[in-house]
Amino acid sequence: MNRLLQNKILSAEGRIEEWLISLEKDVPLFMSADIRDAGFKIASIDANLFPAGFNNLHESWYPLAAAELKNALLRYGVQPGSKLLLVCEEHTRNLFYLQNVHALTQLLQLAGFQVDTTTQFTIEDANYSDGALSLTTAQGNAVHMFSPDKAAANHNDYAAVVMNHDSSAGTAEWIKQLAIPVLPAWQAGWHTRSKARHFEHYRRLTTELGAIVGVDPWFFAPLDAHVTGVDINEDSARSQIAAKAEQLMRDIQARYDEYQIKEKPFVFLKSDHGTYGMAMLSFDNSGEILEINRKEKNKLFKGKSSVVVKDYLLQEGVPTILKTGEHFAENVVMLANNRFIGRFGRANEQKDARTSLNSTGMYFRQIPLAESQNAETQVAAIMTRVAGIALQREICEILNPADRDVPGLCGTPGNLQSKSLSQH
Repeated sequence: MNRLLQNKILSAEGRIEEWLISLEKDVPLFMSADIRDAGFKIASIDANLFPAGFNNLHESWYPLAAAELKNALLRYGVQPGSKLLLVCEEHTRNLFYLQNVHALTQLLQLAGFQVDTTTQFTIEDANYSDGALSLTTAQGNAVHMFSPDKAAANHNDYAAVVMNHDSSAGTAEWIKQLAIPVLPAWQAGWHTRSKARHFEHYRRLTTELGAIVGVDPWFFAPLDAHVTGVDINEDSARSQIAAKAEQLMRDIQARYDEYQIKEKPFVFLKSDHGTYGMAMLSFDNSGEILEINRKEKNKLFKGKSSVVVKDYLLQEGVPTILKTGEHFAENVVMLANNRFIGRFGRANEQKDARTSLNSTGMYFRQIPLAESQNAETQVAAIMTRVAGIALQREICEILNPADRDVPGLCGTPGNLQSKSLSQH
């Protein structure tokens, strides 16, 4: 990234650390963020509360990751030695996702916990034997997964549930009824989370960060616009989105002009409740939105679990200057307890610096801890911790929409439970 901006950030690192610590309350158990470094700016462009990339962490990060997972669970009153129930996605035919499950299980065990594994919903066409499945990961590791019925029946055996399921299509009733901590909170799955709400919190935080560093907060956050309640197949909806995209591009161009940046603005159109890089396209001008073809409409119309998309986020495109060999790349940074536990690279052999790398042609590069003792990593970790606090605030807003004074909620650590507000 730009050396002047980098030096400004690092010279204020002590004050930034004090500021971050002062804001950390009921931080998420874990999370990840996609960090884009354009050279002239560095920003989180997406934050995942239920990351599926633990298998991409190099093993040199494991001691640090296990230590922070232990600290995070202690924050919520879950003691080492107790038993956890890890709730995973149902797409168990994805052997790389199963490798993620195996890696996360290893880390929780290394942190001193016993771990059982299940899914929220029954896996279609699965042959459960004695209420369990025996699965094999991409690297040949065994994963023993209980049926949801068996896990629900044995819920009293567990001190807490660890969610690695983003609930795009909603949350299973047996999860909702649990009286033990569910971490991260099931209420903040993609059935309720909003990218627009997240980035509103993120921008407020980067305004404070910009004041500490002494730069325009735009250097840390993408501009955006929100469009709700539309059908992408309708001409009127695409016209509404295109008009907002045109204004957003003008705003981006104004910043480029102000800072003499020789780039052409572009925008991403994303599902406001989306994940896995689905329901997302990039555009170089607003006219392209009016002219999208049937295949592109279908891509934008449905997200994960075939959920119909009606709310969208238009986001300033942040190009990447990072490369893995000849392929453009970006950093994926992972946190536990809002502390840095490692990073890996996402690259794509089919995409350029201005497109989403989370798409066909992508691959991941493990980055050892020894390669991360540098300024690039320090700055990326700071931006991810800011995104983690934005996630914290988003979760609190979901759990307490009326901003009531609920004892222990988003204030004193240790009391954020799986129960809904009506149960407090």
